Amino acid sequence: MARTEITVGQSLREVAKEVAAAWKAAEAGQPVAADDRLVFRDWETLCAVLTPKRLDLLRHLRRSPESGIRPLARALGRDVRRVHADVVALAELGLVVRAADGGLSSEVDEIASTIRIAA
Repeated sequence: MARTEITVGQSLREVAKEVAAAWKAAEAGQPVAADDRLVFRDWETLCAVLTPKRLDLLRHLRRSPESGIRPLARALGRDVRRVHADVVALAELGLVVRAADGGLSSEVDEIASTIRIAA
């Protein structure tokens, strides 16, 4: 099962500290666990990126990989340009996989989130 962790409300400074600590540990030869996590500054940013339409797209690709953008748009009953924009955004986050032949899929089974109310 592929799982992606989402954190909302963590500051860039906190994330930078975590990255620096992992980097130093790796340079010292210590094992560093992989962290497949997306960090969003706030709830509004998360909602702007993971819209209901994009979540539907992820669900569809998890069940039924598609051969390209047009077949995906047709399957979803959506405009090709908007589906393309959604695929680009989700691929940048690592949630959609784009094959060399144009095929599209998603390996994400679960998205877990932590939302900080107060820092």
